[in-house]
Amino acid sequence: MPDRKDQNLGVSNFDVSDLEEALAIAGPGRIACNQVLYHLEERSIEHEIIPWCARNEIKIVAYSPFGHDQFPWEGSSEGEALAEIAYHHEVSIRQVALAYLCRHDHVLAIPKSARSEHTLDNAQALSLQLSADDIASISDSFPLQENPGYLPMI
Repeated sequence: MPDRKDQNLGVSNFDVSDLEEALAIAGPGRIACNQVLYHLEERSIEHEIIPWCARNEIKIVAYSPFGHDQFPWEGSSEGEALAEIAYHHEVSIRQVALAYLCRHDHVLAIPKSARSEHTLDNAQALSLQLSADDIASISDSFPLQENPGYLPMI
């Protein structure tokens, strides 16, 4: 039987109590990531899950980072805030959204992409460095909701 001490685990939709239980079973350093719902209009994982995972060196893998058929449309005030930042940096609004969500070193995003040009556009978000003003503008446009007391998921 192979030695499994050098293998890591990934979990999905684990809240803090689930993560604590998994950590107690697996041991420190064994949980590589927690895949959770995270997008501009669903940021509640910022209350507890992101800080807990950061303290325990567990990556967050954000699924549906553009929302579930609800990405801000161009004419909305939220869409305009993203468009202004995108214009300033000469990037797409989706790159701005991804850069915002991945502004912490321990957060990664897995956006769905059916076309190669979208995949390339998404990948280019990695090089976008948002300023403190950009981050504040996005945070103001997409305020952190109150902690719902449960882990949102789709």
